[in-house]
Amino acid sequence: MLPDAFKLREDGSAVDPRNFREALQADDAKMAALASDKEVHDIVMGEDLQRFQNLLRSIYKTEKEKQDRRVQRMSERTIDAQRASAVVPRDTVQLYEQLRASGLEYGPAFRLLRNVHVPAVKA
Repeated sequence: MLPDAFKLREDGSAVDPRNFREALQADDAKMAALASDKEVHDIVMGEDLQRFQNLLRSIYKTEKEKQDRRVQRMSERTIDAQRASAVVPRDTVQLYEQLRASGLEYGPAFRLLRNVHVPAVKA
């Protein structure tokens, strides 16, 4: 199995469908999740690579549409609505430290954030 077995093309199909399918079959957790959908399970376990590719494209398209709808909903929210939902203050020093730890470093002249709030985490 290659390290990039799950690499996808822009349309959501697998770059190497045979390797993708074998990597998926070797992952017990992923296969357990697929067990609840017999049709998907049968496609993943089957030999028809074109059907497998079509399944991947379909899943990719569905997930992309969901993400696009979420982005659209967020972009349509007013500034007041965004402020009302972001009630938990964040320490900007800690925020810049987390950014630095992830590889984004801002010098003192570029640390413009003074007041940051995020939405409350739902339990």
